[in-house]
Amino acid sequence: MLGIDIVYLPEFKKRFKNISLDKVFLSIELSQNPKPENLAGIFAAKEAFFKAIGKKENWLEVWIEKDKFGKPSLSSSLLKTDQKAQISISHARDYATATVFIER
Repeated sequence: MLGIDIVYLPEFKKRFKNISLDKVFLSIELSQNPKPENLAGIFAAKEAFFKAIGKKENWLEVWIEKDKFGKPSLSSSLLKTDQKAQISISHARDYATATVFIER
């Protein structure tokens, strides 16, 4: 299963200016991604995950953590035990994009 998403950074900043970030991001995501473009990439990854599984669930049931080299990994309570998610996140100028592939 494959999902992809792209986020326009100016719209993302405007949209999240007036809401609580903890409704979408876990504290680990916020601490590892202090810049808006990084959070936009995490947001895109969550959207891509929902597209891959075919339904939108609770934002906090999907989380992205970075290892000591900055490589992201996706975890979710929505994945079955035989499933593993591969993720790629990128951002440039005004855009962030993410691709999620779920393998069985």
